Amino acid sequence: MPHPRQQRKTETSARRVETASRRLEKAQAKLPRQRRVRLEKAYDSTSGKVRRRLRFEQETVPEGTKPALPKRAAGAAVRAGGTAAVLKAHQKLREAERDNVGVEAGHKTEFLAERGAGRLLRWNKNRLRTKPYRRVRRAECKLAKEKADQAWQAALRDNPELARQRSLNQWFQKRRLKRQYAAAGEARQTAHHTRHVLHATGQIARSAAQAVSAHKTLLGFVAGLALVIVLFSSGLSSCMAMLSGVQSSVLAATYLADETDINSSDLYYTELETDLQLDIDQTEENYPGYDGYRYNIGEISHDPYELMGYLSAVYDAFTFAQVQGELDALFAEQYTLTREVVREGSGDSVRYILVTTLTVRPLSDIIAARLEPGEQTERYGVYLQTYGNRQAFGNPFETSWLGMVTSGYGYRVHPVTKEKNLHRGIDLAAAAGTPIRAIHDGRVVSAGDAGSYGLCVVIADEKGYQSRYAHCASLSVAAGQEVRRGEVIATVGSTGRSTGPHLHLEVMLDGEYLNPYFFVDNGGDGGQTPGTPGNPGAAMGDGTFAAMLAEAEKYLGYPYVWGGSSPSTSFDCSGFVSWVINQSGAGQVGRQTAQGLYNLCTPVSRQDARPGDLIFFTKTYSTANPVTHVGIYVGNGQMIHCGDPIAYANINSGYWTSHFYGFGRLP
Repeated sequence: MPHPRQQRKTETSARRVETASRRLEKAQAKLPRQRRVRLEKAYDSTSGKVRRRLRFEQETVPEGTKPALPKRAAGAAVRAGGTAAVLKAHQKLREAERDNVGVEAGHKTEFLAERGAGRLLRWNKNRLRTKPYRRVRRAECKLAKEKADQAWQAALRDNPELARQRSLNQWFQKRRLKRQYAAAGEARQTAHHTRHVLHATGQIARSAAQAVSAHKTLLGFVAGLALVIVLFSSGLSSCMAMLSGVQSSVLAATYLADETDINSSDLYYTELETDLQLDIDQTEENYPGYDGYRYNIGEISHDPYELMGYLSAVYDAFTFAQVQGELDALFAEQYTLTREVVREGSGDSVRYILVTTLTVRPLSDIIAARLEPGEQTERYGVYLQTYGNRQAFGNPFETSWLGMVTSGYGYRVHPVTKEKNLHRGIDLAAAAGTPIRAIHDGRVVSAGDAGSYGLCVVIADEKGYQSRYAHCASLSVAAGQEVRRGEVIATVGSTGRSTGPHLHLEVMLDGEYLNPYFFVDNGGDGGQTPGTPGNPGAAMGDGTFAAMLAEAEKYLGYPYVWGGSSPSTSFDCSGFVSWVINQSGAGQVGRQTAQGLYNLCTPVSRQDARPGDLIFFTKTYSTANPVTHVGIYVGNGQMIHCGDPIAYANINSGYWTSHFYGFGRLP
């Protein structure tokens, strides 16, 4: 429920928009109109002749066009008689002024005064003629301002977090709003100053008409007056554009696309990634007959905030159909899958190995190369800070869950069936017993055993939103109970169809599933994204881990080379970890394989794993050894390892979760 005070502000802004709209309509109705006669031709099927008729239309007179006014004979005759009399008098004075210097001076003074008065009357007449158009422009400026305020108040009502947010987003919005309103204020001050200039100029013109010596000065003021009027009109016409820009700047940090298009776009990208993963998994089935298979596979995943931030920065309120081709192009640049046959041995011991390599280019690098410098790059940076400003729901935990995601929303290879599966929520790995909090106010629809969901809680609110919390160890609420956002409702468990302790979280609107990434507070600090290493903590307080990490980070970006074990040759996974251990002083292990490193370590559980421990994976390529890949655990669900290239990786992503083997601690 929105805050009552914010609801009142939203309603007030809506009423102001209605008032401004009525005033604009009223001003437009008072614009001058003229009657046009049009000749219409119509074919008469009965007589077979073309008949003509006159049709009268009322249309608005464009600004700057003098409307055709009906002439009245009596008024015209009076005006003609008056003009003739004035000309007759001037003619008589002109005949007599040659004989009398005083008469000549008085006549010229009168003539100049009449001409000045005529110019003043024509200026006033033109001002009266343009008055309706000026009223319309003022009404348009007022309506634009009220609409901008209405959009902002609606955003605050629908996204309460926006008002409390203290990230770069708020600073950026305030900064841009100040600039926009300062510009609009300058325009209003210019208009106010112009009105004073017009008033002062009119007084000067009236005074100048009374003196012969002011003749040249009067002409200069008239020319200046014309210039000021042009500038004044330009300022008013630009007011509409400036105030309209305020609305876009207010919402510049929010994804503008509809929920359906946002979901469809990210869902499509996950399906492309899942098809790629299945292609790799089915290599031995689809390419039989080789003596062995080897895999150099980079991590298959993407940051949904980067993807959506890019689409929003380039396409604004995009549709899925509009960006589908762009998604295909991004995917083709991010992933390159190759297969080659390698011959090993000689004579009778020749073996043919099929090497499958997936080279992964960081999506952030691709986006940076595609964005235009300036506004697009600036907006993209703000989107990464604000996560799209759609997180209207709370955090199910007390900490950020960005590093806890083991399976995101979208298509994936199911961890149990190993088939393509649409995952309608997100899985957040957490220790068993971790409290789970309601992400919104509402009523508990159900609480209990839900089959494959295990112990599950479903909460619904009056707006049609529902949230589901599955695989719980215990429940703290019952069906029919009213709960508040942030209230503990359950604890993390592994009940139902589950491979380990985690929370499966779903969000729905009127039965349609939404991506929690874009609607649930992730606890990030504005800039933390999935796959970003967090604070490694104080593990190995003797400085061993710090030394390992410092040595490992020297080689970020180095390519994967099978059998490599030094900077001169680059590394494979075990060569990289062996080198880091030896060079950092954490130990002396020589050159080990991934299985050899595991054999040297003491196994530890996931719950007891500390930064500096090694993390092992299985079946990343075909071999008789169970352990096939190794990395260095850095905490917060991250590792640094030799993929392709050496980089940080999220161990909770779908690929690494499906191949996880265990943790090990060096002696």
